[in-house]
Amino acid sequence: MRWIGNWHAALVMMVICTSSGNLFAGGWDRFDQSIDLLFDPGEVTFEARLYDLVPHRKFNTVNGIAESVNELPNIFRPSLNGKFVPFDNAACLASYRRPFGVDNDYGSTWSQASVVVSRSLSVEEIGLTCSYRTQASDGYLRLIGGVTESFATYHEEALRQLPNMSSIRPTLDLNASAMGWRAGLAYELPPQGLRASIMYYSNLDFSARGTLRQLPLGGNAFLDSVPVQAGAPLPRAVEGKIQTAFSPTWFNTVAVKWAGWSTVTSIPVILTADSGPLRTGRALSTLNAFFRDGVTISDTVTHQWNDKLALSLNLGWDRGVSTGWTDNTDTWQTLGFINYKIFDHLELTGGIGLLVLTGGAIDKLAQGGSFNATFGTGNILFTHVGFRYRF
Repeated sequence: MRWIGNWHAALVMMVICTSSGNLFAGGWDRFDQSIDLLFDPGEVTFEARLYDLVPHRKFNTVNGIAESVNELPNIFRPSLNGKFVPFDNAACLASYRRPFGVDNDYGSTWSQASVVVSRSLSVEEIGLTCSYRTQASDGYLRLIGGVTESFATYHEEALRQLPNMSSIRPTLDLNASAMGWRAGLAYELPPQGLRASIMYYSNLDFSARGTLRQLPLGGNAFLDSVPVQAGAPLPRAVEGKIQTAFSPTWFNTVAVKWAGWSTVTSIPVILTADSGPLRTGRALSTLNAFFRDGVTISDTVTHQWNDKLALSLNLGWDRGVSTGWTDNTDTWQTLGFINYKIFDHLELTGGIGLLVLTGGAIDKLAQGGSFNATFGTGNILFTHVGFRYRF
């Protein structure tokens, strides 16, 4: 009986650690769509997590000329989740997250400022995911399904000098929302500390509208503001996990995720109303990525040190989705987490780690773009704090 009790306590801690352990699945994925809180034993559980990522990577050359420019700003994001039990054998998870994002800030003094100074994509998600379990042999089979509403904002800015030596800042701002859904299965053998799950996450089809300001027309002429639209997809994904127990105090979780980023290629920005000499329907610019599909593999080992303390180590590899247009190269991660039970209802979590971004090259000129660049190996310092409270 004591072994079963130890397994139960350690599995609770493992849910916390593994749900914080993965960061990317290629492209713009920030890997915050986990359904692990559904398995928490509490009738009502609230969880809050804060992540801070400090990147360090620079372009070494641009169009064959030495140039040192930072690519990535600091990234901060929260995650709020609540689990509740509406009736026997059912569980629901309500969540607020930021599962996708892009952040680049090159500054206004680099050689390609006329192309881009900065760009950012922020996707906020509100979701409800529920499960129902039924007895299956010695364990339980869970049916899982849910819906999400996502809200996206995109901002891109450049710096252009006109022939009269004045400067303008062409700026694109877009806003959109999209519905999504997810479905999956899980099988649990609680006495053996075993759980296997597979989840499907639908694509998100954003139809964005917004404004392009200070649009150059040639010479010294520009339009102060024009209305635009763009259709932007975020891809479907499949994630599988299996959690096993080596002993009452040692656990292992292997996760594999595939995301169909190859659907994100070239997104035209279309004029939606006659503006000056320009007619409705004209493509004013394009947001290019030309990705390939992404794959992430990670392994998390968790040790329950005692009744209050658990430690986890996460190792992961993310296959880069770049085909030469972007800097999304392979990423390796090593993350450590600690979970400490303050008292029966409250647990604190913390984490620190390093992500290594492999070097590579951008070859846009070969695909009709405006510049090439090379970049060396970079890194991201990862920190995490959070808590979980069971009512």
